[in-house]
Amino acid sequence: MLDFWRSRWENGHTGWHEADGNTSLRKFWPRLAGGSRVLVPLCGKSPDLLWLAGQGYDVTGVELSEIAARTFFDEAGLQFEVEEIDGFSWFRCPQVNITIVSGNYFEFSTQPFDALYDRASLVALPPKLRPTYVEHTNSLLKPGASQLLVTLEYDQSRAEGPPFSVEADEVKSYWSHLHCVDAREDIDNSPPKFREAGITTLVEATWVTQ
Repeated sequence: MLDFWRSRWENGHTGWHEADGNTSLRKFWPRLAGGSRVLVPLCGKSPDLLWLAGQGYDVTGVELSEIAARTFFDEAGLQFEVEEIDGFSWFRCPQVNITIVSGNYFEFSTQPFDALYDRASLVALPPKLRPTYVEHTNSLLKPGASQLLVTLEYDQSRAEGPPFSVEADEVKSYWSHLHCVDAREDIDNSPPKFREAGITTLVEATWVTQ
């Protein structure tokens, strides 16, 4: 799985990337105290990192590909410093409170975070890895941490992930305290392979802490 994601970035096959950021994040993100530490797993080069930092938060993304990390800062016009710590490359920007840690998320550890933003993490993983992802993510969060999770629901018999379809019952089995606040048709913004497979309905669901 790690080699798959590295190759996608190396070959520029990043159809899941949202160049304008995620609408649901801006609409449903909870108000947190300034300086709150926000974890963004498998962040890629998402502009959502900039939006979160712009709200006054200390944002840490974790991303396997160094290409994605460097590209994020280059496209944002931000200078960065890189420090190697315990097998991870820590990309830090002195201008804004954004850090991208490059390496295997499942081996990442640090002091716990106040909040989680997951748009492209849970849906990026096959079913057998999702429980491990949830367990590890929980270990990185403070008790009662705020969460915003975005999932996709579509006919997976027509096309295989990633991104994978994650139904509501599965979400609730991982995080029973999450509540679905929005479910909207989003086939027009989905990766091209879904439309090419004849899928006409794809729902983007947004879950937040109750």
